Amino acid sequence: MSKPVRFQYGGHATFPVRYGWLPKGVRRLVRDGTFVANTETADELGLGSKMVDSLGYWLDVTGLGDQRENARGPMPASELALSIQQHDPFFEYPGTWWFLHLTMARREGTVWSWFFNDYHDRIFDRIACTDAFLQHTRGHAIRPATPAAAQREIACLISSYAARPGVDVVDPDDVGACPLRELGLVIRHDAVNRFERTRNSHAVPMEAFLASASLLAADMEKSALTLRDLASARGGPGRVLCMGLDAIEEMVGEIGRKRWVDGIGVETSAGERQLVLAPRAPASWLGELYERIEQAKAKAA
Repeated sequence: MSKPVRFQYGGHATFPVRYGWLPKGVRRLVRDGTFVANTETADELGLGSKMVDSLGYWLDVTGLGDQRENARGPMPASELALSIQQHDPFFEYPGTWWFLHLTMARREGTVWSWFFNDYHDRIFDRIACTDAFLQHTRGHAIRPATPAAAQREIACLISSYAARPGVDVVDPDDVGACPLRELGLVIRHDAVNRFERTRNSHAVPMEAFLASASLLAADMEKSALTLRDLASARGGPGRVLCMGLDAIEEMVGEIGRKRWVDGIGVETSAGERQLVLAPRAPASWLGELYERIEQAKAKAA
């Protein structure tokens, strides 16, 4: 039996992260070297007291700030935050949000990690998803969720990720719209009150895939990962980036056709292709993504 996990409930105050929140929070992180969710910060950013508390949660869970040492104390900017502030200060690139999603989906003890790693229903309703999360915490959490807490966690998850099918990904009239919906990972079917987990593999940046694979390699203490590792291992790209085996095989093939430094490559062992890579922090891979974007802009100019 796995060791019980300390779960985090309610820090978001049921608010999904909104457009403009993280740019405001990161600017303050970088400017002041910390973020404190108090009245002064709320007034400066034009947020209510509960919203600024929620922003503090989102800065933490996305890896932009780090509160692990003191959950109620000052929060310094992470390397991820510094890279984004330099290259994408308004959080406009979809790749930025893929990296934030990757961090969230690997954050143990959260509804985000549970949903993308442990919950396998492709089509579900709100009640079934809430019940599944509640049962999971009863079996795996040091402090299981109450029914009310489970409802709030699932409500925030659905509000964060679920988008209408087709082109109406984000309703411009929805003041609570969340940029994570643009990743296209959960579809909302209003007519039948159901939600559908989907895959948007063609939108996953190669650098986000490599960041996910690098973290998985560190988890598994391996220098080479099989396609099965990448597709099925907990915390790997198959789960957290919602990529099927075919998409992973295609991505690995594309990586094999490129020339990467730092020991990145593809090899065949016992008739099976493996991705070979050395551990690197996600911020380093995000820097690679921004460099590629800037090179593409320069060519187009």
